Amino acid sequence: HQEIQQNVRLVCENSLFVTLAPFAPRSPFEMWIMPRRHSSSYVAIDEETLAGLTDIFSESLRRLDTCIPNVPYNFVLHTQPLGSELLDHYHWHFEIVPKLTSIAGFEWGSGFYINPMPPEEACRYLREVEL
Repeated sequence: HQEIQQNVRLVCENSLFVTLAPFAPRSPFEMWIMPRRHSSSYVAIDEETLAGLTDIFSESLRRLDTCIPNVPYNFVLHTQPLGSELLDHYHWHFEIVPKLTSIAGFEWGSGFYINPMPPEEACRYLREVEL
């Protein structure tokens, strides 16, 4: 809720989802798509939620493509393990990680990523593009 209220790293939103830049992104323009309502399992979403996810994915990717045309990226889904009980402490989400930087010795050795662009600046670009 704090991220939404502060509106500093908020990229876009609809009634069911928000797209945010994480506090410490690994890559410039990295975005996380998260449901507003707590849920630990992506597999458990209903048709209405899936439609909202489709809409926010589409808008998020159009914003990214408008800022950086044809940028390659990875999708990562974080959800609870299949077959496990619902987890109160876990919140499923998607990550969109553009491939704009190279992972080199420092990143491999330390696990820390060098990102030359603050997430707040990337969000400003993503929010202000005309779709």
